[in-house]
Amino acid sequence: MIDLPRTVKIIKKTVHNTDNVTIHLAASVRYSPGQFLMIWLPGVNEKPFSIAGHDADGPIITVRRRGGFSGRLVELKEGSLIGLRGPYGRPFTLIDNCCIVAGGIGLACLAPIADLYRDAPILYGEDRTSSRIYRERFPRASFYTTDGSAGKKGFPTDDLESVIRARGCDMVYCCGPEPMLVKAVKTCNSLGVGCQVSIERYMKCGTGICGQCACGPIRVCADGTVFDGDQLLENPDFGRRRLDASGAWQAV
Repeated sequence: MIDLPRTVKIIKKTVHNTDNVTIHLAASVRYSPGQFLMIWLPGVNEKPFSIAGHDADGPIITVRRRGGFSGRLVELKEGSLIGLRGPYGRPFTLIDNCCIVAGGIGLACLAPIADLYRDAPILYGEDRTSSRIYRERFPRASFYTTDGSAGKKGFPTDDLESVIRARGCDMVYCCGPEPMLVKAVKTCNSLGVGCQVSIERYMKCGTGICGQCACGPIRVCADGTVFDGDQLLENPDFGRRRLDASGAWQAV
């Protein structure tokens, strides 16, 4: 069976700042935290976006302006129509005694877990305060900036070990820049704590056919995007390299 995009309407748009918006879609989607949707703009392209939660009308996604496609998506108005496929991907295995580690737009992927476990600590970082999302949604988040413009100067992983020891966490959920993910996985591994990681690769199909999202022997879209940290530590590409849009290798 061919999974074709269905047309859905943007019924609400929340602007977080110049480069980040949350889009509410009128669609019936049953999903688990960690899964993603393929969003299609006819005549432009199709890209994957984490499901960042839902409301009464359907799923929400949060979009960060990065290139031509995301720039067009950020500028769409309420009432605009887009194409949608999914959900796809292997979701997180949920454990309530957890900690959440997010870098940048990676917080969107982890937001459904943070909604579910309201007492879970959130360690969330951005390069600068002007990129921050979900201020009202997650006021409890410990906020870090690499430029020191707000919150604590540094990275979310700086305090991960102390939070795990203080809270006695059984699981850490992570999504964000890959160097941060490597550090989080290694910290959890050294403490004997479970770690589940959602990683990003360039995706074209979302169903494991094209191989563009390969990371070592795995296809991120079909075998993930969520993986156990110990599995990733054995992966030759994790934290090292990825395929770009042309199929050439580049450093992560």
